[in-house]
Amino acid sequence: MSGVSIILQTLQLDQNLSAEEIAKGSEIPLEDYKGLLSGKLKITVPLALKLSDFFKIPAEFFFTDQSNVNHNNIGERSNSNSGFIGTYHNT
Repeated sequence: MSGVSIILQTLQLDQNLSAEEIAKGSEIPLEDYKGLLSGKLKITVPLALKLSDFFKIPAEFFFTDQSNVNHNNIGERSNSNSGFIGTYHNT
């Protein structure tokens, strides 16, 4: 699983959104979004910018090294007000 996949899954779970909602809201084709989720498609700057605008986070998050992403809570809802930011470790 790639760092982008982990980030997107975490954001999707934290915000209780479907893949279809994210694809439509970010103006990314659904197949591209699913490719990012599965790790079959690599993130590009244009895709990162659309996703960062949709999720209101820095585009740099999508280019982080996988080892910097805490994915222990995938599948669990975040209890913090910081949401995804609380699961990201900037080292």
